[in-house]
Amino acid sequence: MTHTQEIRDAASVILLRNELELPQILMGKRGRNAVFMPNKYVFPGGSLDPIDFEVPLNLNLQIRNYEKLSIQTDRDLRQPLVNCALRELEEETGIGIKSIDLQEYTMGFILRAITPPGMTRRFDTRFFLCTISEKIESSQMNCFGNASGELSELHWFDLEEALQLDLAAITRNVILFVDGIFDQSVELKQLPFYREGSFEELTYI
Repeated sequence: MTHTQEIRDAASVILLRNELELPQILMGKRGRNAVFMPNKYVFPGGSLDPIDFEVPLNLNLQIRNYEKLSIQTDRDLRQPLVNCALRELEEETGIGIKSIDLQEYTMGFILRAITPPGMTRRFDTRFFLCTISEKIESSQMNCFGNASGELSELHWFDLEEALQLDLAAITRNVILFVDGIFDQSVELKQLPFYREGSFEELTYI
Protein backbone atom coordinates (compact mmCIF):
# COMPACT_ATOMS: atom_id res chain seq x y z
CA MET A 1 0.00 0.00 0.00
CA THR A 2 1.37 3.42 -0.95
CA HIS A 3 1.62 5.91 1.88
CA THR A 4 0.59 9.45 0.98
CA GLN A 5 2.87 11.96 2.68
CA GLU A 6 1.05 14.63 4.67
CA ILE A 7 1.35 18.21 3.44
CA ARG A 8 1.07 20.60 6.37
CA ASP A 9 -0.15 24.19 6.08
CA ALA A 10 2.57 26.64 7.10
CA ALA A 11 3.57 30.30 7.09
CA SER A 12 6.86 32.16 6.86
CA VAL A 13 7.89 35.81 7.30
CA ILE A 14 10.44 37.76 5.29
CA LEU A 15 11.25 40.70 7.55
CA LEU A 16 12.64 43.50 5.40
CA ARG A 17 14.50 46.47 6.91
CA ASN A 18 14.40 49.09 4.20
CA GLU A 19 15.85 52.17 5.90
CA LEU A 20 19.45 51.52 4.85
CA GLU A 21 21.14 52.11 1.49
CA LEU A 22 20.98 48.35 0.92
CA PRO A 23 17.72 46.78 2.16
CA GLN A 24 18.24 43.88 4.55
CA ILE A 25 16.29 40.72 5.38
CA LEU A 26 16.43 38.66 8.56
CA MET A 27 17.48 35.01 8.25
CA GLY A 28 18.75 32.26 10.52
CA LYS A 29 20.40 28.87 10.14
CA ARG A 30 18.68 25.58 10.90
CA GLY A 31 20.64 23.08 13.01
CA ARG A 32 22.65 20.30 11.44
CA ASN A 33 20.41 17.72 13.15
CA ALA A 34 17.17 19.31 11.98
CA VAL A 35 14.85 16.85 10.24
CA PHE A 36 13.89 19.41 7.59
CA MET A 37 16.48 21.50 5.69
CA PRO A 38 19.45 20.92 8.04
CA ASN A 39 22.17 23.58 7.88
CA LYS A 40 20.11 25.73 5.51
CA TYR A 41 19.48 29.44 6.03
CA VAL A 42 15.76 30.15 6.17
CA PHE A 43 13.20 32.79 7.05
CA PRO A 44 11.36 32.44 10.37
CA GLY A 45 8.34 30.20 9.95
CA GLY A 46 6.64 26.91 10.68
CA SER A 47 3.44 24.90 10.46
CA LEU A 48 0.03 25.78 11.80
CA ASP A 49 -0.60 25.02 15.47
CA PRO A 50 -4.00 24.73 17.18
CA ILE A 51 -3.35 28.02 18.98
CA ASP A 52 -3.31 29.81 15.62
CA PHE A 53 -7.02 29.03 15.25
CA GLU A 54 -7.86 30.39 18.69
CA VAL A 55 -6.17 33.80 18.68
CA PRO A 56 -8.31 36.58 17.21
CA LEU A 57 -6.76 38.48 14.33
CA ASN A 58 -5.45 41.90 15.36
CA LEU A 59 -7.83 44.22 13.53
CA ASN A 60 -5.16 46.91 13.29
CA LEU A 61 -3.11 44.74 10.98
CA GLN A 62 -3.26 45.71 7.33
CA ILE A 63 -2.49 42.49 5.45
CA ARG A 64 -2.19 43.14 1.74
CA ASN A 65 -3.53 40.41 -0.54
CA TYR A 66 -5.37 38.94 2.46
CA GLU A 67 -8.22 37.71 0.27
CA LYS A 68 -5.79 35.78 -1.93
CA LEU A 69 -5.01 33.52 1.04
CA SER A 70 -8.33 31.80 0.41
CA ILE A 71 -7.68 30.97 -3.26
CA GLN A 72 -7.54 27.21 -3.86
CA THR A 73 -7.70 26.50 -0.15
CA ASP A 74 -10.00 26.72 2.87
CA ARG A 75 -11.15 30.31 3.43
CA ASP A 76 -11.08 29.71 7.18
CA LEU A 77 -7.29 29.34 7.06
CA ARG A 78 -6.65 33.01 6.31
CA GLN A 79 -6.62 34.27 9.88
CA PRO A 80 -4.74 31.25 11.32
CA LEU A 81 -2.04 31.62 8.64
CA VAL A 82 -1.41 35.26 9.60
CA ASN A 83 -1.39 34.28 13.28
CA CYS A 84 1.05 31.46 12.52
CA ALA A 85 3.42 33.79 10.66
CA LEU A 86 3.54 36.29 13.54
CA ARG A 87 3.81 33.58 16.21
CA GLU A 88 6.70 31.83 14.47
CA LEU A 89 8.47 35.14 13.93
CA GLU A 90 8.28 35.94 17.63
CA GLU A 91 9.25 32.42 18.75
CA GLU A 92 12.25 32.08 16.45
CA THR A 93 13.61 35.63 16.62
CA GLY A 94 12.10 37.23 19.72
CA ILE A 95 10.58 39.98 17.56
CA GLY A 96 6.95 40.61 18.42
CA ILE A 97 5.34 42.59 15.62
CA LYS A 98 2.25 43.25 17.73
CA SER A 99 4.34 45.15 20.28
CA ILE A 100 5.66 47.79 17.89
CA ASP A 101 3.86 50.73 16.33
CA LEU A 102 1.51 49.26 13.75
CA GLN A 103 1.82 52.38 11.62
CA GLU A 104 5.49 51.72 11.01
CA TYR A 105 5.36 48.64 8.82
CA THR A 106 3.39 46.97 6.05
CA MET A 107 2.74 43.27 5.76
CA GLY A 108 1.50 41.34 2.77
CA PHE A 109 1.01 37.82 1.42
CA ILE A 110 3.38 37.52 -1.56
CA LEU A 111 4.05 33.90 -2.50
CA ARG A 112 2.96 30.29 -1.94
CA ALA A 113 5.00 27.11 -2.39
CA ILE A 114 4.51 23.38 -1.76
CA THR A 115 7.52 21.28 -0.78
CA PRO A 116 8.33 18.77 -3.53
CA PRO A 117 7.78 15.02 -3.07
CA GLY A 118 10.67 13.06 -1.61
CA MET A 119 11.56 15.53 1.16
CA THR A 120 11.49 14.37 4.78
CA ARG A 121 8.55 16.69 5.42
CA ARG A 122 6.22 18.60 3.14
CA PHE A 123 4.63 22.00 3.70
CA ASP A 124 2.20 24.23 1.87
CA THR A 125 3.85 27.50 2.87
CA ARG A 126 2.46 31.00 2.50
CA PHE A 127 5.18 33.65 2.54
CA PHE A 128 4.52 37.09 4.02
CA LEU A 129 6.70 40.13 3.43
CA CYS A 130 6.84 42.53 6.37
CA THR A 131 8.53 45.84 5.55
CA ILE A 132 9.82 47.89 8.46
CA SER A 133 9.73 51.66 8.30
CA GLU A 134 12.89 53.71 8.62
CA LYS A 135 11.33 55.36 11.70
CA ILE A 136 11.59 52.21 13.79
CA GLU A 137 14.53 52.02 16.16
CA SER A 138 13.95 49.09 18.46
CA SER A 139 16.38 46.87 20.33
CA GLN A 140 14.21 43.87 19.52
CA MET A 141 15.18 44.30 15.88
CA ASN A 142 18.86 43.87 16.68
CA CYS A 143 18.95 41.75 19.84
CA PHE A 144 17.61 38.21 19.66
CA GLY A 145 17.89 37.31 23.34
CA ASN A 146 14.27 36.11 23.48
CA ALA A 147 14.60 33.81 20.48
CA SER A 148 13.85 30.12 20.99
CA GLY A 149 17.21 28.95 19.65
CA GLU A 150 15.64 26.95 16.82
CA LEU A 151 17.49 29.20 14.38
CA SER A 152 21.15 30.03 14.98
CA GLU A 153 23.24 32.82 13.49
CA LEU A 154 20.27 35.17 13.22
CA HIS A 155 21.47 38.09 11.17
CA TRP A 156 20.35 40.89 8.87
CA PHE A 157 21.67 40.30 5.34
CA ASP A 158 21.41 42.50 2.30
CA LEU A 159 19.89 40.63 -0.62
CA GLU A 160 23.16 39.96 -2.41
CA GLU A 161 24.67 38.58 0.80
CA ALA A 162 21.62 36.42 1.38
CA LEU A 163 21.92 34.86 -2.08
CA GLN A 164 25.44 33.67 -1.19
CA LEU A 165 24.21 31.64 1.80
CA ASP A 166 23.43 27.92 1.83
CA LEU A 167 19.81 28.08 0.68
CA ALA A 168 17.09 25.77 -0.52
CA ALA A 169 15.97 26.45 -4.08
CA ILE A 170 12.63 27.92 -3.00
CA THR A 171 14.31 30.28 -0.51
CA ARG A 172 16.54 31.59 -3.28
CA ASN A 173 13.54 32.18 -5.53
CA VAL A 174 11.70 34.03 -2.77
CA ILE A 175 14.67 36.37 -2.26
CA LEU A 176 14.85 37.08 -6.00
CA PHE A 177 11.12 37.82 -6.04
CA VAL A 178 11.37 40.12 -3.01
CA ASP A 179 14.14 42.04 -4.76
CA GLY A 180 11.56 43.57 -7.07
CA ILE A 181 8.68 44.33 -4.70
CA PHE A 182 9.94 46.62 -1.94
CA ASP A 183 7.07 49.02 -2.56
CA GLN A 184 3.82 47.47 -1.36
CA SER A 185 1.81 50.65 -1.80
CA VAL A 186 -0.29 48.76 -4.35
CA GLU A 187 -1.48 45.19 -4.24
CA LEU A 188 0.34 42.66 -6.35
CA LYS A 189 -2.04 41.51 -9.06
CA GLN A 190 -0.43 38.07 -9.38
CA LEU A 191 1.32 36.04 -6.71
CA PRO A 192 3.65 33.14 -7.60
CA PHE A 193 2.48 29.66 -6.57
CA TYR A 194 5.09 26.91 -6.83
CA ARG A 195 3.14 23.66 -6.95
CA GLU A 196 4.84 20.49 -5.75
CA GLY A 197 8.11 22.40 -5.52
CA SER A 198 8.54 22.40 -9.29
CA PHE A 199 9.69 25.63 -10.91
CA GLU A 200 8.24 24.27 -14.14
CA GLU A 201 4.82 24.20 -12.46
CA LEU A 202 4.83 27.86 -11.50
CA THR A 203 1.35 29.35 -11.70
CA TYR A 204 -0.15 32.55 -10.35
CA ILE A 205 -2.96 33.29 -7.94
